[in-house]
Amino acid sequence: MLGNIEIKWIYDILALEELRSFTLASERRNISQSSFSRRVQALESAVGFEIFNRGSTPLLLTSEGKNFIVYARNLIDDMDFQINNIKGVNNIKQRINIAAAHSLAVFVLPEFISEFSGKNDNIFFVESINVDEAVYNLKEGRCDFILSFSNEELMSFPFLHHEVFQTQLHLVSPCHKNGEPVYNVSDENIPLMKYADESYMGRQVNQLLTRESALSFSLSFVSSMSDVLKMMIMKGNGVGWLPDYSIAQELESGSLSVMDPSLSIRMSVYIYRTSGRLNLSSERFWQQMKSRISLC
Repeated sequence: MLGNIEIKWIYDILALEELRSFTLASERRNISQSSFSRRVQALESAVGFEIFNRGSTPLLLTSEGKNFIVYARNLIDDMDFQINNIKGVNNIKQRINIAAAHSLAVFVLPEFISEFSGKNDNIFFVESINVDEAVYNLKEGRCDFILSFSNEELMSFPFLHHEVFQTQLHLVSPCHKNGEPVYNVSDENIPLMKYADESYMGRQVNQLLTRESALSFSLSFVSSMSDVLKMMIMKGNGVGWLPDYSIAQELESGSLSVMDPSLSIRMSVYIYRTSGRLNLSSERFWQQMKSRISLC
């Protein structure tokens, strides 16, 4: 089968996946639309499945196509990289594409990347986007990894996952200069800086608030971003749940205080990928993340 596949067909489907239009993709590939369509059909015939669902508008990948496009993109990336190595061109870098939950992108991911910084043949592309969009991008082969929280949809084939570390959301209060917390859980109508309901952390906090009906809060501010909530809390505007990795220095310095450890919420952080082979640099990063798990 492989002997019947032409490399130009792989470039064709990558252009089509990006542009989702036979007209635009054929123009980019500088061939007629009819010839372009025949080449896509020839590739689908060679691999034995449809890559694109032509009955949808806009054009969508089939379930097999989603897996294949990841393989195709990394096949071309690896081939270009290895050919340039053979030619002695050493300034080519492979992409490592990561989508991460906002708080993890800000407070955690830079450390993971710095641990990998000794490699000079890769470049990281990091996006901080909402989890639903990140899952869609992973399914569509538009990113290599997601760094996020528990997601049942990504816990089974065709995805792989590994728990990277465990963390906790702590209910915290700003503190006076003498280190005493501004607010206590026994207070009435405590101003609450809260996650948006549709966010993962928002759902976790909502579940706890449903169980702890005796708590008295007055909703004052809503955001999906931990660092925004943190800034509001630090300025004395109220209390809220923040992940421990984002407030370690503030807890140590006494500018924030955990109000009640029994109200902390335990969460697991995972790295997700598809089961298809990634480029060499991405595979090395995956192995490093797997080895780091045992250290957490």
